[in-house]
Amino acid sequence: MSPNSSKIIFLLVGCSFLNHYGFTQSRSSISIADSLLGLMTLQEKVEMIAGYQNFNIKGNERLGIPQVKLADGPMGVKGHGKATAFPASICMAASWNPDLVKEVGTAIGREAKSKGIGILLAPGVNMYRVPHCGRNFEYYGEDPLLASEMAVGFINGVQSNNVVATVKHLVANNQDYDRHRVSSDIDERTLREIYFPVFKAAIKKADVGAVMTSYNLLNGIHTSESEYLLKDILRNDWGFDGIIMSDWISVYSTKAFIAGLDLEMPRPHYMHPDSILPLLKNGSLARVELDNKIRHILSTCIKHKLYEEIQIDEPNWEIHKQTALQAAREGIVLLKNENNILPITESKVQKVIVLGPNAMYTPYSGGGAAKIEAYEMLSFFDGIQGHAPRDTEVDYLPVEGLDKAYSQVNIDEFSKSLESIKKYDAVILCVGFNPQTEGEGFDRPFALIDGQEWLIELVTSINPNTVLVLNVGGGVFMPWLENIQALLHTWYPGQQGGNALGEIVFGKISPSGKLPISIEKNWSDNAAFETYDTSYAVPGAKPFYTLYGKPHETEHLPYNEGIFTGYRHFEKHDIKPLFPFGFGLSYTSFALKDFTIDKKKMKAGVNLQIRIQIENTGTLAGAETVQLYISDLKCSHPQPVKELKAFHKIFLEPGQQGSIEFRVDAEMLKYYNPELSKWIVENGEFEILIGTASDNIIFRDTITRTP
Repeated sequence: MSPNSSKIIFLLVGCSFLNHYGFTQSRSSISIADSLLGLMTLQEKVEMIAGYQNFNIKGNERLGIPQVKLADGPMGVKGHGKATAFPASICMAASWNPDLVKEVGTAIGREAKSKGIGILLAPGVNMYRVPHCGRNFEYYGEDPLLASEMAVGFINGVQSNNVVATVKHLVANNQDYDRHRVSSDIDERTLREIYFPVFKAAIKKADVGAVMTSYNLLNGIHTSESEYLLKDILRNDWGFDGIIMSDWISVYSTKAFIAGLDLEMPRPHYMHPDSILPLLKNGSLARVELDNKIRHILSTCIKHKLYEEIQIDEPNWEIHKQTALQAAREGIVLLKNENNILPITESKVQKVIVLGPNAMYTPYSGGGAAKIEAYEMLSFFDGIQGHAPRDTEVDYLPVEGLDKAYSQVNIDEFSKSLESIKKYDAVILCVGFNPQTEGEGFDRPFALIDGQEWLIELVTSINPNTVLVLNVGGGVFMPWLENIQALLHTWYPGQQGGNALGEIVFGKISPSGKLPISIEKNWSDNAAFETYDTSYAVPGAKPFYTLYGKPHETEHLPYNEGIFTGYRHFEKHDIKPLFPFGFGLSYTSFALKDFTIDKKKMKAGVNLQIRIQIENTGTLAGAETVQLYISDLKCSHPQPVKELKAFHKIFLEPGQQGSIEFRVDAEMLKYYNPELSKWIVENGEFEILIGTASDNIIFRDTITRTP
C-alpha cells in the first residue's frame, strides 16, 4: 500500500472497500485492520473507542472508513421504522427449537441489514435466577445448555446477513433494580458452570462478533472494568477477537481502558480524547492497548463486510410475520387442562366470553430497550374471535377499574358487572404484566398486581369453566391455580400472539411449548430466597444510583446457592415446584419406546450413541421434546441430581413414528474443578436419563466411564 493512501478520501458507494485499498479476499481481516491501523493518527484512534451519536461507531472520513450503525434487537430491530415484533426471547426458549430461533435471527438480521444496521445488540443471555428480574423476558431461561442452543441459533441467523450479533450482558445481571451498584458475588465453579456457558458457546460455536458488558459488578468490580472477565476469560480462555463494548452508560472510570474494553457506549465520557490522550502521551496508558481496541473494531467490521455497501431487498414482511407466528405457536405452554376443556370445540362450547386487562390491549413485549413498536398487532380477543368456529359466539366484556388499586373498587358493583358471564359455556380470562410493570431497570413482584388475583377469584366463583391466559416474563405466584380449568402461559408472544392463541384455543394446532424455567409454589422455595432483597420489586421503585460519577455504595448480592439454581436446587432439596423445568402439556399423546445405548462402558475418546423411538399415539398432529439428562453418581465434588445435556423436538402426525439419536461425549460428563482450576471428567458411574420433562423420566440406564 502506498504511503499516499492515507490522503485519499473514499466514499463507499457501490464500490468494494477491499478493492479500493488493493486488498485481496485472501488477506485476513486482522491483516487488513493492521494496515489501516498504521495509517491512523493517535487522535483518530482515540475517537473510535467510544460511541458516536449514541448508536454508532465513529468512522474515519479521511481514510474512507464509514461509521457503523447499531440497533437494539432481541425481539426485532428497534428505532429504525417498520420492524416485525417477534416473541420475547423466553417465549422462543419455550419452543425448545433452535432451528426456529435461527429463523427468527435470520429474519431480524435481514430487517437490520435492509436498514443499514451493522451491529445488532442481541441476544440477551443472562440466566433466569429469580422471577423478579425485570429483564427475564429478554433471556432464554434457567438452564445453560438450553440457553446456549437458543443463543447459537439466533446468532447464526443474524450473522448470516453480514450483521454482527452482540451477546449480552456479561455477566450475571440477575437483578435489574439498582443495577449500577449491585455486585453479583459468585464463586468460580458457579460462574463456569452456570453463568459463563452461554457466552462461551456464542464465541466458540457461533463466532459472535461482539460482547456487551453488564451494568452490575461481579465480585465487587464493575464488569466493564474487569480484567478477569475481559482479558483472562474472553481473550485468553475463549480466544475472543471481536468487539467488547459497554452497555449504555456503564463505564465508571478509565479503568475500563486498561481492563480491555474496546468501546464505551453510547458516547465518550471516561474514554474521551480529553481524558485518554494525556494518559497515552505520558505513558500512564499503553498505546498497544489502544491499538488492540482499534484492531478488534476494524477487523470485526471487515470480517462481516460492514464497510462494504451491500444491496439488500426490502424484507418479505409476510414471511417474517409467519416466522413470528410460528415462534409464538411453539412458545406458548399449556400448563393445566382439567377435563380437557381445551381445545374448545363446537360440540362442547357454543358461547365464549373473553375478559381481563390483557384481553383487548395485549402486551406483546416487556418494557425497555428490547421493546419495539409493532407495525401490526392482533389482541388476544381478536385472535380468539378470529379463529372461532362459525357457530361459536365469542364476546368481550370490558373490565373497568383495575387500572387503580383494587381496594378502591366498589366490590358489589364490580361483581354485578360480571354476573353476565354465568351464561357462557367458557370464560377466557387474560391477565399478567405489561411493559410498564415488567421491564428493564426495575424488578417486579412475584404475585400478580392491580387486583388481578382478586379478579381471578371472583370470575372463577361466578363461572368455574375458566381458562386463564397468562402474560408474564417468567413465573408468578398462583394461589388461584386450583380454581381455574386451564392455564396457557403465553409469555410475551410478539405481534402475532393473538393469532397463535386463537389457533391453540380452538385446536387448530396443538401446543408444544415446554417451560425453560421452573415455577416455584412460593417465593420461599426459590434458591435465592435468603439472599435476594425483594423490597423494591415493585414497578416504579427508584434506584439509589442512576447517574455518571455519583458516589455509591456497592450492594453485595451473594449467590450462596452456587450451581444449585433452578431445577438443580429443587431436586437437591427435594422441593416440588409448582411446574417443573421442561414441562408442557399437549392435545395429543406420545409414547417413547425402544431405548438403546450402544455400549455400557465409555473409554476416553469414545462416544456413546443413544437411540429412542417415539410415536404420536393421539388423534392430533403435534410435537414432543425429548430431553436427555445425565447424573454423575460418584463425583468427588457435589453434583446436581441431574443436568440437561441434550434435547430434540420432533413433529409427528397421528400414528406417525420417529427416531431420535443422541451422542454422549466426554464434554457432557465434565464439571469445573475449582481446586484444579479446569474442567475435568472423572472415571466412574453416570446415569443416563431420558424423558419429556425434568420430572418425567421414562428411561434410565447406567454407564461406566473408564480410563
